[in-house]
Amino acid sequence: MEQELRDYIDEVLGVCTSRARFVINYILEHGAIDSEIIRIEGYVHGARAVGDVRDNGIPLNTQNVKSSDGKTIARYTFGLAQDIKRHKFGGRVNFPKSLKGQLLNRDGAYCAVSKMALPEDELTIDHRVPYYISGDINGVRNPADFMLLSKSMQRSKSWDCEHCPNITSLFDMDTCSTCYWAHPDNYTHVAMKRMRRINITWVEDEVDQFERLEADSRSQNLSIQDYLKRIASE
Repeated sequence: MEQELRDYIDEVLGVCTSRARFVINYILEHGAIDSEIIRIEGYVHGARAVGDVRDNGIPLNTQNVKSSDGKTIARYTFGLAQDIKRHKFGGRVNFPKSLKGQLLNRDGAYCAVSKMALPEDELTIDHRVPYYISGDINGVRNPADFMLLSKSMQRSKSWDCEHCPNITSLFDMDTCSTCYWAHPDNYTHVAMKRMRRINITWVEDEVDQFERLEADSRSQNLSIQDYLKRIASE
């Protein structure tokens, strides 16, 4: 390992979270860590544990490998010293208390991706452009740089972003800004794939409608997704 990287890692170990410290120390000892090991150690959301390391500016390389049950999972190793993001030392900065109120006043208590109305405490503030690309600042934030997401949508975004070529090698702000996960109402790609996505949830009385659609799809040996696409194409 390059001495510059090792010195920076030692600095981060003095200020990072316990889950980031676990990931860092495991890689130092074993040379790599994968998402299966992270999960076995009790960190259910492995992407977040890895994100804590990257949030402190430590470069990580990602490689797809097979888990013990044959599933494709991510394997992480340290990157190069030249890729250290020193402006991220210390990790994320707490948001001002006023920011969530500003977002609620602008958008209402809705997840920006699923469009579901949710209790305020189930919505989290999300950087449109991932922190690992954009960094953060102390003090007043521009609400235009943020949105509210449900916790499940934030996990889905973390997974897609973590495996996007832009966050593993390109680090281009414009690429992130035109992604579905930054602006779900106005985008050109989803994690650099030519794709369009829509999230629909049936609630309360609407569930009966969903169950009828699902029954119709089964009768035609189609998934509900393919059935809805067929209806839309007619």
